[in-house]
Amino acid sequence: MNTTVDMVTISSRGQIVIPKKILKSVGLNEQDKLLVYSKGDNILLKKIEPEMFEKSLREILVPVRQDMEAKGLTEKDVETEIKAHRTEKSKA
Repeated sequence: MNTTVDMVTISSRGQIVIPKKILKSVGLNEQDKLLVYSKGDNILLKKIEPEMFEKSLREILVPVRQDMEAKGLTEKDVETEIKAHRTEKSKA
């Protein structure tokens, strides 16, 4: 396993650009998913395979949907709350 080190700068929008030589060395492509993990002042980016991402997302969303349905909430209720939150957030 080769080690590659490079320096990046965080943009005003909180974005970073991963250098091409690192993307190539890890086999990352446009639209690949990365898991971002932080502990203390360390940040780890880990490539995740699409199947793993979809499985994890399903595992997260199924209980949320069940809880929503148990409380009698509809998708329309959720959409209304999201819109209200976005409107409130844009005013801040």
